Amino acid sequence: MRTLTSTRPPVVTVARPAATRRRRRPARSTAVWILVGPYAVFLAVFGLAPAGYALWTSFVEGDSFSAEHWAAVFHDYRLGDATAHVTAYLLLWLPILLLTVLSLAFTLHARPGRAASVLQLVYYLPGAVTGSAAALLWLFMVSPDSSPFSPLLKLMDVSSASDALSGGSLIAVLTVMGVAVHAGGWIVVLYGALNALPKDVLEAAEVDGASAWRTMWHVKLPMVRTYVAFVLISSFASGSQVFVEPTVLSTSAPGQISPTWSVNQLAYVYATQDGDFGKAAALSLAMLGVGVLAAWIVITRTRMYATHSPDSR
Repeated sequence: MRTLTSTRPPVVTVARPAATRRRRRPARSTAVWILVGPYAVFLAVFGLAPAGYALWTSFVEGDSFSAEHWAAVFHDYRLGDATAHVTAYLLLWLPILLLTVLSLAFTLHARPGRAASVLQLVYYLPGAVTGSAAALLWLFMVSPDSSPFSPLLKLMDVSSASDALSGGSLIAVLTVMGVAVHAGGWIVVLYGALNALPKDVLEAAEVDGASAWRTMWHVKLPMVRTYVAFVLISSFASGSQVFVEPTVLSTSAPGQISPTWSVNQLAYVYATQDGDFGKAAALSLAMLGVGVLAAWIVITRTRMYATHSPDSR
């Protein structure tokens, strides 16, 4: 009986010399430090050092250490109102922002072509005007005398900018401003992430008969969850520190918008009007702690930095 043998040539594995492996590892480490080094220096100088100095200032009272600054901040009646204002703003603004960014980015990705490039520019343009310039622009938008939407404002019984910014209307105006300013940039970022998704995975979903909605919900969204988490963390940080918009809008509604409407404004009043940098530092650190806690919750819940080895199941 004849024995069948394989005709394929044997596989020869050539081991790399140990010296070559040793040379490549330092080269990779050098490249990593070249990329990370400048940011590490920037973080230390403009992030960790100011935070450390603020921590020192918040506990120094004269020549001794005490927690009087922290106690005074948390017993200030204005802190409760400012916290309530910012919380209401975040609860309204963040869901609308995320819904707008996700819906428009996924729509652009589902309809690729030249129109998608034009729409990216259209969505991004409102975000080109930020800060005090955006606040001044929207101040004209809510003024019936100069707004292009004056007929609509008159139907809503808005006769002046003060009426549009009174009471709970201010939070609605800030929400519209925030979505218009921030949504465009995040749409471009998320659209770029969607374009980087593996084509074979999307084609496999299409071959399996998945609808556009199921593909978006079960395939695309889980694969870009890191970017969505980044949008949520960054947006929460910027929204919780709202300052410029209510400060500028208060000029057209004197006496209606408190100079301590937001938490950030209250810290500014501590430092500039009261001259109490210890209280300002304590409140700033409290805001930093809330932001870090929120970021930690988002990172752990979304497994933002989770990595999977090829052999993991």
